[in-house]
Amino acid sequence: MRIKKPFLFSVLFLFVLLITGAVFLYPKLCFPSYFPAVYAESAKELENPYIGWYPMYGYLLSDTASFDPGPVEALHYGPGLALLEINLQNYRQSPVSSTGLRQLEEILTAWQSKGRQLIVRFLYDWDGRGLESEPDDISLILMHMTQTAEIINRYTGCVYILQGVFTGSWGEMHGSRYMDEESLLTLTDRLDQVTDPSIFLAVRTPEHWRVITRSHTPLDASRAFDGSLASRLSLFNDGMLGSDTDLGTYGALDSLEPGQYYGKLTRQAEIRFQNSLCRYVPNGGETVMDNPLNDFPSAAADLAQMHVSYLNRDYDGAVLSKWEDSIYTGNSPFDGMNGYDYISRHLGYRYVLRSSGLVIPSPFEKTARLPISLENVGFSGCYRAFDVSLVLKSTEPGREYLLPVQTDTRHWASKTSTQLEIPLEIHSYPPGTYEVFLRINDPVSGFAIFLANETDRSGADFFIGSLYIHKFPNLNSFFGIPVGK
Repeated sequence: MRIKKPFLFSVLFLFVLLITGAVFLYPKLCFPSYFPAVYAESAKELENPYIGWYPMYGYLLSDTASFDPGPVEALHYGPGLALLEINLQNYRQSPVSSTGLRQLEEILTAWQSKGRQLIVRFLYDWDGRGLESEPDDISLILMHMTQTAEIINRYTGCVYILQGVFTGSWGEMHGSRYMDEESLLTLTDRLDQVTDPSIFLAVRTPEHWRVITRSHTPLDASRAFDGSLASRLSLFNDGMLGSDTDLGTYGALDSLEPGQYYGKLTRQAEIRFQNSLCRYVPNGGETVMDNPLNDFPSAAADLAQMHVSYLNRDYDGAVLSKWEDSIYTGNSPFDGMNGYDYISRHLGYRYVLRSSGLVIPSPFEKTARLPISLENVGFSGCYRAFDVSLVLKSTEPGREYLLPVQTDTRHWASKTSTQLEIPLEIHSYPPGTYEVFLRINDPVSGFAIFLANETDRSGADFFIGSLYIHKFPNLNSFFGIPVGK
C-alpha cells in the first residue's frame, strides 16, 4: 500500500515538533521529593541570648579608683545576661568627670568583649538610703543621664535594657523625692531623648508605665516595636512573688478613673496587664521572701502569665532552693525535672520545631512551598528580631544555598505556634540530593539561636529534612522511600 506524501509530511512534522518540544521542555522538568526529619522536643538547657538567669556586678565610678577588668576577662565568651549597677554617688553634687566616664567605657568594653547582653542600672544608693544619696536637684540627674548616654549609645551591640530612672533606694524608683508625676515624666523623657531607641527602658511597676505613657491600655501588636517610648518601656520587679502585692508593686484598686494614671491595681488585674504588655516588652527581676505565692506550681504559673524572661540567679536563695526541691510532673519531656531547672528552661523564648513538609508543584511549575511549624513553649517571646534562613546543602562539595525567610520573630509569641511558608524556586537548583537546615541568628550579638529539639548533629544549623530533585519521576517517593534505599 502506497503512503500518501501529505500524510508522511504530517507525521514527520509532528515528530519534529515532539523532538523540539522535548528539547525545549526537558530543562524545565523537575520532580522534587522531600523527607522530613523526626522531630522530638528536648528538655535540654539552651544557651541563647537575652534570656535566663543574670548575675549582678556593682561598679562605683570614682576619680581615685580604677576599673579592674580581671573578673570579666576570666569569663568565657558566649551569650547570657548580666546586670551592671553603676553607682554615681561620687558625683551627686557635680557632673560625672572625664575619669568617671572613661571608667564607664572601660567597663562596657570589657563586657562587650565577652558577648554578654547587659541590663544596666544607674543609681546613687546601695544601702537603702535613696533620699540621702541622690542629687539635691533634678537638673543634675538629667545631666548625668545625658553624659552617660553618650557612652551607652556606643554599645548598643551589648546594652539590652536600662533599668530605672537613676533614682530611689537601690535604684528601684522608691524612697526618692523624684517619684512625683512631674519628676517621673521629666526623667523618663530625658532618658528617651538621649538613649538609642534600640535599647529598652524599664520601670519598676505597671503604675509607672501607665503614668509615663498616659495610657490605661497596654501595647498591642499594632503599636509594638514602632520606636515610640511606649514600645520600648518595659518592666522590672525586684519584689517578684514576695507577697500578694509583690512588696508594694501592686495595690488594691480594681480599676482607674478616666484621666487617672497614678494608682496600683490588684495583683490579679496587674498580672493581666503584664500578660498583655509583656508580649512586646521584656519583664524580669528577682524573687524574694519564701511564701506560698512562690511555691513552684504557683510561681511557674505567674511567671508564665507575666512573660518573665530574666531573673536574678542569686536572690532569693531560699526561694530558689525551694524550687530545686520541687518536682515538675506532666506529659512532657520535663516530667520529673526539678522546679528550678524547669523554670530555667522556660525563662524567655524556647522554640520547638514541630513539623515540615513540601507542597510539590506540577513538573513545569517553578515554585514549591516548604511549610514549617514552630512552637514557642517559653514564658515569653524575644524582643529583638532574629534573622531566619533556610539552608540547602548539596551532597556535591561546595554547593550551598541560603534562602532568607520573611518573618518577624518578635511576634513568635509564648505558647503559640508559628507557621512559615518558604517558597522554593525548585528549578533554580541542579538535580541532586540536598540536606535542608533551618538557621536562626541574632544579627545584633551575632549568636545563633538554638532550637529545643533532640538532634544528633552539632552546630547552629538545625537539620529539618532531605530534599531530592530529579529530572524524571522517582517511584520511591510514591512509597515514602528515600533515594538510595
